[in-house]
Amino acid sequence: MSPFPAHGRTNDQRSAEDLAAQAGRMLTNLRVSRIAPEELGPLAEAEARAVIVDRLAVARPGDVVYGEWCPDATDRLEADRVWFVDPLDGVSSYVTEGRPDWAVHVALWEKNSEGVSGITACAIAMPAYGRVLTGRGATTYQPLSIIRGPRPGPLVPPRDDDRLRIAVSESDPPEFAEELAEKLDASLVHLGSGGGKTATVVEDECDAYIHTSGHHQWDSAATYGVVRQRGLHASRLDGSELVYNVEETEFPDLLVCKQDVAEKIIEAVRQYV
Repeated sequence: MSPFPAHGRTNDQRSAEDLAAQAGRMLTNLRVSRIAPEELGPLAEAEARAVIVDRLAVARPGDVVYGEWCPDATDRLEADRVWFVDPLDGVSSYVTEGRPDWAVHVALWEKNSEGVSGITACAIAMPAYGRVLTGRGATTYQPLSIIRGPRPGPLVPPRDDDRLRIAVSESDPPEFAEELAEKLDASLVHLGSGGGKTATVVEDECDAYIHTSGHHQWDSAATYGVVRQRGLHASRLDGSELVYNVEETEFPDLLVCKQDVAEKIIEAVRQYV
């Protein structure tokens, strides 16, 4: 049984999903405007952040909201409820026409009266698809704008063999990615956003997602929550647990994968970490 009240978890989970979807709608609308890419990214991040922060200020005025706009904030360390928010994950994909691999991350960390803590509500919106990923599945919503051109297809092509598929960063993949793929007889999939790579695992398009270039707590809190609630594996590359709302703001690496391949991948990457 969870140490957190069921009615509270239900309301908070609904809020996480609604916030991610609302920011996603706004980003979808803004994306079809005629704004130069170099201006669109910063504007979109700021607008999406305002959507989430402003709504939380009204709905959850006593909660702390934490993200890249306040990386050194320490009030969260004494709080019982902290929202970890990445309002636009995958900016370079967002500003590139036709790219669907960008996302919105919202997660709530809580601590109860006995000191038990963890991620209790989480959502990753994939606005290009009008979809929000949660720990219990995916929900859909209707974007407010008319999407120009055809709807995007799957993030990755359908499988044509039974080899492992590992999602890695497009811009900064692990230095050992090719060697690891050869060792595991796996194929690599290069994508932009962490949310996109997470989506490929939770939706069974890939078997694992490996990240080695560092990530902040707000980057991965929703990923950790969704993946763990789905019964999948999420940890550091060495298999150690990720603990949120700690003083350390950045973690060096991340592994998201199916449970049945976790031990094999952790063992295979041991020589690199």
